[in-house]
Amino acid sequence: MKHLLITLMLLGIALPISAQKGLHINEIFEGCIIQKPGMHKTLIKGESLEPYKLTVLHTVKFTADRSCRDKVEALFSKDMGECLSDKDNLELEYHDGHLYYAVVQIADTKNGLHRYICYQCRIHAKEYDITLAYMEGKATLADLRKTFKKK
Repeated sequence: MKHLLITLMLLGIALPISAQKGLHINEIFEGCIIQKPGMHKTLIKGESLEPYKLTVLHTVKFTADRSCRDKVEALFSKDMGECLSDKDNLELEYHDGHLYYAVVQIADTKNGLHRYICYQCRIHAKEYDITLAYMEGKATLADLRKTFKKK
């Protein structure tokens, strides 16, 4: 019984963390592109997300040079191209030929939850402040627009 409880607890921790597995951007979440000490990670799940109709919110924030920004943008763009559920389920903004802001709904999970990948890149001096997010839940793109006040 004790082993079963420990296994269930570990699964409860591992499943949300690995939710973005199978995506190219998972390399970033795992610290393969930016070293983990240079990243600020947030993982929220459960009741605190209910008002937003989400079950998982996993974000990473970091500062990158131009080369790293290009790698991150390329990985995100690969996922965007391969996993896009419908061309109407995305918002993109480009500045100077580079992705600046994106919210993309990717193929739904088997249990009917919507999945999203999000990207934001802001230039700061000669560096780039990048935020990546993976979200999962019942929220639609319209719900996310309301939540983030994007019209």
